[in-house]
Amino acid sequence: MILIDTSAWIEFLRATGSPTDRSVVAVAGADRYAITDPIAAELLAGATGAEQARRVRAIIDSGRFFPVRPLFDYEVAADLYRECRRSGATPRSLADCLIAAVAIGNDLEVLAVDRDLEVIARHSPLRLTRV
Repeated sequence: MILIDTSAWIEFLRATGSPTDRSVVAVAGADRYAITDPIAAELLAGATGAEQARRVRAIIDSGRFFPVRPLFDYEVAADLYRECRRSGATPRSLADCLIAAVAIGNDLEVLAVDRDLEVIARHSPLRLTRV
């Protein structure tokens, strides 16, 4: 199961034809993708109109949902943030730390084109799918 990050969904929604876009098509087409609360919120907030909002809602509804576990995932996200900061590479987004916490806790790979997730992966057990 692969957790598709917002950054990869954006490539897909823009139909960039990039390797990431093609990877999203392959993973989503095989119905083996995961989604979590922060990604759903970011996708819904970024919809540019009613049609794209419907498309985003279909994406969210079709994936396997892994909810954030309050407090537990928050603590893991904070630990990830502190570990990266201690190593000299502070993530810019706490939301990415929360996404990483959900992925790690559920043994999910993450498909992303995101600098913060790359930083987190260097300092944690987070597994990123390379494209």
